[in-house]
Amino acid sequence: MLALEGLTVRTGDSLLVDDLSLELHDGQVTCLIGPSGCGKSSVVKWLAGVLAPGLQAEGLVLLDGAAMPRPAPALAYQPQQDALFPWLTVAENAALGLSLRGLSDRAARAQVRPYFATFGLSGCEDLFPDQLSGGMRQRAAFLRTMVQDTRFVLLDEPFSALDAVTRMRMQDWLCARLAEAPRGVLMVTHDLFEATQMADRILVMSARPGRILADLTLDTPRHLRRDPALAPIRQTLKSLLLEEDPHA
Repeated sequence: MLALEGLTVRTGDSLLVDDLSLELHDGQVTCLIGPSGCGKSSVVKWLAGVLAPGLQAEGLVLLDGAAMPRPAPALAYQPQQDALFPWLTVAENAALGLSLRGLSDRAARAQVRPYFATFGLSGCEDLFPDQLSGGMRQRAAFLRTMVQDTRFVLLDEPFSALDAVTRMRMQDWLCARLAEAPRGVLMVTHDLFEATQMADRILVMSARPGRILADLTLDTPRHLRRDPALAPIRQTLKSLLLEEDPHA
């Protein structure tokens, strides 16, 4: 289990996240939702060890009860923006996480290439990021994250730039992958449909300063989730969000 305890994030004199604590369990998908500006991305950035230098943060993160350094080998992270390096090809970008974890460049590229067709990137392996659409770039970034064999994965709006059909395909792929090889996932999303279709737990953050407002567990197997059954849960989430952000 990965536990975050007492995270507080400030920017100057303004409090962004206030004494936030949460737990991530192995093999469980946790979705983090909340009003815009409540600090969702700051939470995953802090966990990943890439919080912007202008922000001051304090808190503790534990892996199985022991203090965990950040950045940590147990975590793979995908930011909101694709963060692809423009001077590397798509294959080199997708393999970068594996290379940084010790694989040779050749072995890392060989490991990612079988996934290009599944991710709709077949034929793009030797192109550069500026030759791809925004959605293709995001898929390449998602591939770079998911091929890393880490115990936990942090995803910050991983499908936001994708069209509806591709988004559903990537969601299905992620769920199938996790069924085969369970990992703990913390995913930031604004999409209540996505959250209720994919999550085992949904954490709702309050308006700024962010804190955990609600923790909902979804017990229905993903393949049995249908709109009529999920409607009450989505209405509960919508009501919580509207209470926090009446202008949403």
